[in-house]
This record gives sequence, structure tokens and C-alpha cells, in this order.
Amino acid sequence: MAQVDAADRRAHSPGFHESQDLLAVVALDGTLKSVNASWKRVLGYEFNELVGRALSRLVDDQDRSRVIRLLNPRLVASDPAPVEIALRHKDRSYRIFTWERRKRAGEEAMFILGKDITQKKMMETTGSLRLHDLKAQAEKMRRQEESTEDPTRKPR
Repeated sequence: MAQVDAADRRAHSPGFHESQDLLAVVALDGTLKSVNASWKRVLGYEFNELVGRALSRLVDDQDRSRVIRLLNPRLVASDPAPVEIALRHKDRSYRIFTWERRKRAGEEAMFILGKDITQKKMMETTGSLRLHDLKAQAEKMRRQEESTEDPTRKPR
């Protein structure tokens, strides 16, 4: 229990609530123990709507396995790569985050840090769709040109 208390003390350090990123202390069973003020600003939830509840409740079914990967203490050291998970906003829309995690040996909780990449993902998707639309439009124009006879051309 002393180790959990140490994680909780770190959560109340200066800067924890000042960060623009989502910061939280999460028990290894996935229960949010502490969240910073950015959770309300970014996702719209009050502190008491989150603390004591499972992080997985904010996740779409298809991302639940990613939450398990994020919170698996064995993977923190062996697979430290960020994990991309979308969380449900209070208005029922979703925001996409890249999540990093830190766990100290012997602790029964870990820190997670989520960076909002929703706008970046939307721009990538929009750019990809625009490119797709441009290619489709060019192909359509090419086909129209091929099917349209040139009135100045004499038949052979």
C-alpha cells in the first residue's frame, strides 16, 4: 500500500493539474485513481465521473484490447511504444490519443499520459480523402476524354 501512496503523492505534484495533456494514475486493474484537470477540458467529464471508474468505460469495444496492452505492467518495459486509443467525450464523440505509461517496480498503479492527436488524424484522413477524390476525378476526366469523339477528326 505504501507504493500506491507514493504514486498518489506524485499525482498531486505541481504541474500535474497544469499539464495540457491528459495525465492519470491508474490502478493495474484499470481503475482511474486520479486525473488532472485536462480530462474535464478535453473530454468534458467532472473529476467524480472518472475517479474510481474503469478507463475501459470510455473506450469503444474495438479499442478495449489496446487498453489492456496500455495497462499491462509486463509490457511497460518490453514494449514501451505509445499506444493509440480513442476515448469517448461526454458529448458521445471520440477523441484520439497517443498514450504513454510509466510504472515503477513494486507499485500497484502507473502513470499514463495521453496526447490528443484528433486534429492530426482528421487532417491525415481529410488529406487522404482529398487525394483519393482528385485521383478519381482525374480518372473520370480521362474516361470522358476517351469516350468523346473529336468532331474535327475524320473517320477512317
